[in-house]
Amino acid sequence: MTTIRPATPVPSARPPRLPVALPPPPPSISTPEELLAGADRLLGTATASTTGVWPRAVALLLRHALEEALRRYWQTRKPQLARCPPHAQALCLESYADPDTARRWSATWAGLSRACHYHGYELAPTQGELCAWRDDVGRVIGALTLRTR
Repeated sequence: MTTIRPATPVPSARPPRLPVALPPPPPSISTPEELLAGADRLLGTATASTTGVWPRAVALLLRHALEEALRRYWQTRKPQLARCPPHAQALCLESYADPDTARRWSATWAGLSRACHYHGYELAPTQGELCAWRDDVGRVIGALTLRTR
């Protein structure tokens, strides 16, 4: 009868990887207010040449305005959080801002993120949905701007 011995582990030739710190995000060229104004221009000037494109373009501008407002908020309150992904920043927002602003930011961001992605089985967001999101983005930007002053 032969005895089977357990195999001895072979040491890895390469050293273990250490987590790499993410570089800080590049500063945005546009302010949240400028991005909001760009979304307003697109909302008011939909033409035949922009059919099918402008709703998602507006959603992208609105989402970027939300993310930039949150990044600027953290830049003044807790600069180390400004380098985190937007989702992590949003999780911390309720602890620093009022719960209503945090919930509105998260709900609006989720809706805009869903609207930004093209799916063959879904329609683009309507002008009414975009206008409602635009109002929510304006409120969130206003609330975050007041808290940084």
